[in-house]
Amino acid sequence: MAPKTLNFITGNKNKLTEVKAILGSTVDLQSQALDLIEIQGTIEEISLDKCRRAAEAIKGPVLVEDTCLCFNALNELPGPYMYATCPRKAD
Repeated sequence: MAPKTLNFITGNKNKLTEVKAILGSTVDLQSQALDLIEIQGTIEEISLDKCRRAAEAIKGPVLVEDTCLCFNALNELPGPYMYATCPRKAD
């Protein structure tokens, strides 16, 4: 049985390498970089919306990854908005 194809929505080759190592040969993982609108909301709402938008854009199954950074001392900030508050290093 051939592995199923799954589209991993990322432009980050390091993330792709990591996920391929985790999944092994069970899934044919294809990488696609999409520039998706990111809603404001909870971590769960943002991830679910990102997944839906990506699946609609490529018309197929997707895997998305989103990073969140929460500090208890800062009342869980910056949370899912870390890229809006922290400088970003180029990939």
